[in-house]
Amino acid sequence: MTESEFQIAATDEEMEQRIRPLVNDILERFNQEHTSPSEAGMVILSLIYRFMTVLEEAPEARRFFILTLINLINNFLAGEVEGQD
Repeated sequence: MTESEFQIAATDEEMEQRIRPLVNDILERFNQEHTSPSEAGMVILSLIYRFMTVLEEAPEARRFFILTLINLINNFLAGEVEGQD
């Protein structure tokens, strides 16, 4: 692992620790509201859309967010394919 990769990993771990409580609060709210998985998915998609419109003024940050989202989806799908083998 290069030094820059190590710094990114450390930053990712720090961010994960910071946002985990927020994610848990959102999921708890979904549970309290008896939100169905499809409704929760629509909320998440709506938040992504709103966030991307906010990032219109910051094209580099927007590109980074989109690439991160695509990587997340690709990794999930790759795991799904591996699980079917």
